[in-house]
Amino acid sequence: MRALRGAFVRLPRARGLHHRLRVFPRCSLGIVIFSLLALPPGAVDSTADVEPGEVITSTTREKLRGLVPDEVYAFAIEGFEDLSMEIVTSRSYPPHPKYVEATRAYACQASVDEQGNLVGYTAGQPFPFSEWAQEATNHACDLSLDDPQLGIKLAWNVNYRWQGGGLNLPHWGFSYMRKRGKEVWRIAEGEYRRTYFSHRADLLPETHQLEPDTEVEWAEFFDVKAPFDLRGTMFLIFRYVTGKEDDTWAYVPALRRVRRIAATQKSDSLLGTEFTLEDFYIFAGYVWDHQWEFKGESVKLGPMNSKRVCFPSVISETEARKETGMTRLGNEKEWNHCSFGPYRALAFDGETWEKRTAFQLDDIPRQKGHPYSRKMIWYDKETMMPLYSMMYDRAGKPYRIINSIFKWSEDTPIRANKGKQVLNYSHIMVVNVQNDNSHAGQFDNANAVTFSVADSKKYYDTTKLKRRGR
Repeated sequence: MRALRGAFVRLPRARGLHHRLRVFPRCSLGIVIFSLLALPPGAVDSTADVEPGEVITSTTREKLRGLVPDEVYAFAIEGFEDLSMEIVTSRSYPPHPKYVEATRAYACQASVDEQGNLVGYTAGQPFPFSEWAQEATNHACDLSLDDPQLGIKLAWNVNYRWQGGGLNLPHWGFSYMRKRGKEVWRIAEGEYRRTYFSHRADLLPETHQLEPDTEVEWAEFFDVKAPFDLRGTMFLIFRYVTGKEDDTWAYVPALRRVRRIAATQKSDSLLGTEFTLEDFYIFAGYVWDHQWEFKGESVKLGPMNSKRVCFPSVISETEARKETGMTRLGNEKEWNHCSFGPYRALAFDGETWEKRTAFQLDDIPRQKGHPYSRKMIWYDKETMMPLYSMMYDRAGKPYRIINSIFKWSEDTPIRANKGKQVLNYSHIMVVNVQNDNSHAGQFDNANAVTFSVADSKKYYDTTKLKRRGR
């Protein structure tokens, strides 16, 4: 079986990919409050006709009405004959005790200024909205549905949700597909990590900063190892707590140069995909540069804790337990071990789902010329993790869908995950409902390994980008 770098190039190389690479040079009153009967915190009961143990298929899809957002249902559920969603018992995914304690100690100190910046924040959930956060603060400063800043405060809650010290993907894979997934013409593989430098509840009480006096909120490193024509492409991004624009660099092997990326290019296509840098984590833009609208709470299904063993964990037991680096590139059989659909890129084929209390938060970009006029996002209320998103183009027409799948750190075989109490991404997928292009991102052995300052500097250093790319 050939490695993925060659096995999946079934069509001639698309010129559009290389053209796109040239971007590198540079609630109000009156909201209905839903009365939900709580199971474990974050899990909910519902009048919807699905129960643990059921497998919803195309013949019983009507049971999903309301449990999957209508906007997503029209493209992902309606007409999908291979629909297979196993309903499992809802459970709680509580954040780490240190994050809860930070919420108790600091939540009532945070505020949002006129420019939309978060001020007076140290760590924890800034504005208690999750049930556990309101209980931790003894309801001293609950975020009210009548708060005129409700939308942006929820966006800041999402931004600073509990994610441990960061997300590490020792081996990611990413498919390029056309015609609703019928043509897989490229698979990319590589390494990724994000490390949080500020507002770290896990470092308290001594400090909340990984490095003293840092202005960095987080740093991100992205390295492409396959296919051959993209191998060595790297990104390095620094996000700041001061509100200044990101510093973003890319090393492009064909140019043999490290190039700076302008902030406006974060909404451009990334490496010829349907993703933008701003679409990482469904939303990875500047909170203060977007308008936010809270659209209410409801019961939604979420793939919170996948039990499937997918790529790259299927490569070997060693790969499944890897904390850093990869053992080797994958092959076609390994990539296709788990099925997805529709578009061969969403979680409605073979995944487990549970009922969750969710809230809809709409993102309206302020940037002129942004490809989206609106991004609807449904977040899990307990964890603040994003479940689905529907994006609309500038004309207001349905454009893209993003869907996430998670794994609970305590249920994985990776030693570094134990005790972190965090939901790690295991998959993230995007489809373009206008041109039928799609991408499936698989990183089944994602982990929350903690890196020191010294370890981080091996990656988060612009002077090393070119050297690593050779």
